Amino acid sequence: MDYEFPTDFDIVIVGTGIIESIISAAASRVGKRVLHVDEKEYYGGHWASFSLEAILELKKSKEYPVANVENPDLCLFGNQTYDLKNVDYKFHVIPKENTQLEKQEDSENQEKIQLEKQEDSENQEQVTECKDNDENEQVIEKEKPDTDVWDKGALLKLSRKFNIDLTPKLQYARGHFVELLISSNIARYSEYRSVSRILTWYNKKLDFLPCSRSDVFANSKVSVVEKRMLMKVLTALNSVDKLNEYENKTFKQYLTDQKLTPNLIHYLLYGISMSSDDTPCDVGVVNVKRFLDSLGRFGHTPFLYSMYGSGEIPQAFCRLSAVFGGVFALGQNIQGFTVSDNKFKSITVRSQNIQAEHLVMSIEKVPKQFLKSNTQQYISRCVLITDKSILDSEKEHLTLAFYPPENGKPFVKIIELGCLTGTCLKPLYLVHLLAKQGTTPQEDFSSVIDSLFGQNEETNMENENEQKPSILWSMYFSLPDTNDGDLTEGLPENVFVCPGPDTDLDYDYSVKKAEEMFRQIYPDLDFLPRAPDPEEIVIGEEEGQEETAEGDAASP
Repeated sequence: MDYEFPTDFDIVIVGTGIIESIISAAASRVGKRVLHVDEKEYYGGHWASFSLEAILELKKSKEYPVANVENPDLCLFGNQTYDLKNVDYKFHVIPKENTQLEKQEDSENQEKIQLEKQEDSENQEQVTECKDNDENEQVIEKEKPDTDVWDKGALLKLSRKFNIDLTPKLQYARGHFVELLISSNIARYSEYRSVSRILTWYNKKLDFLPCSRSDVFANSKVSVVEKRMLMKVLTALNSVDKLNEYENKTFKQYLTDQKLTPNLIHYLLYGISMSSDDTPCDVGVVNVKRFLDSLGRFGHTPFLYSMYGSGEIPQAFCRLSAVFGGVFALGQNIQGFTVSDNKFKSITVRSQNIQAEHLVMSIEKVPKQFLKSNTQQYISRCVLITDKSILDSEKEHLTLAFYPPENGKPFVKIIELGCLTGTCLKPLYLVHLLAKQGTTPQEDFSSVIDSLFGQNEETNMENENEQKPSILWSMYFSLPDTNDGDLTEGLPENVFVCPGPDTDLDYDYSVKKAEEMFRQIYPDLDFLPRAPDPEEIVIGEEEGQEETAEGDAASP
């Protein structure tokens, strides 16, 4: 569609990641003229959610801008440094099952032929009745997926039933992000479910992590003495801000000095604190307090998950921005921007030049001449579609699990989603694995895959007692970790760069960065004040009419 944008804005935002979207909502909410554009056809960038078929497109090579002959001074958007890396996916087709399925189909075809011959000898009414019954049964079979026939074709046919996160996130019930959702009234644009159980890998099996006092005392694997020790340590950690005597020591050292048993150290270090062996003590204490503060607000655990995928979160902030006048355009040919006297002047969208006072963009949009030549860090990611949960239960659970570091492998966080989250269809599960990258995603997660999953039905048959979930589809990739230090240099003074995803479970760091940037741009304005509900909005003319009516009624 060919249309013209207004030529002057207060702020232009390029990219629709979570930080860019928060800034967009905050600026629009206080009355600024916002233009929010992206060359992609979807919201979220590296924070987006995709259908199964759409996420496979990420493996295709990306085109980058070429120098503009007509305007050689144009700073071209985009760089290869902060794109996804090592993208690889696989459909785990089971040949043995396929052969059995083909034999079953042949048998069914023979039965149909014989049935048709019998029907030829019967009257037309009976034939019609049989056909109607057959059609009804076929409809029922289509509506009820059969786990025995999951293959590439079956999964792709139901592609839109999946919402697969590039960056899955959970929210602490009393974290900065949830408080922002409530205070700004953006919570009305999204739905959430509570994480119903937390697991940890201990002694070569999955174990429940005791989250609350009731969990601790109901846990039969923890002795009475251990329960008292654990509650004593949790109470102490929740009442202090800093342990001065452990300033240069690890959190594991602190736990060891408390003479805790190995299983209590495991629960606290790898579970409640979500730390590794070398996590500083101060960080470990903050993590424990963060966990404990969010207990009991919205559910049994401290965590919430956004329905229909984490990609809904950036869209929620974009909706608020649009409500207050933000102009949005996806799928745009965004070429670059011009600079004069070390200040951003205008952006070129298609062939149109648009001026603004400020420019905000995501890290993957930064022109390469403004990037520092730093050693790049990555986040290892893996997404699985499985045929059952990692730990069977009578009801479906939204599960968070931890796999501690071993044999040089990193600490791994696991999020398992069922159909009640709106991210997959019953009876399948979506499983997200994430960790700080050590070597490659395949290597980083190899121990987790071997311990928790069966690659196919044959490996499961060899260990019938374990009954591991079978992997139907897998995808590995590396996300750039852009949250450690300054990654740019020489930027114009009114240009701001938003970092991408991090390894934290929540968006708290992103909220902090968004607020910092907003206050740099608009130091005298409120950051995301509460938006009124639709029923609270009174049109000016109606308000005047109400006042007149009241005055008339009061006059003698």
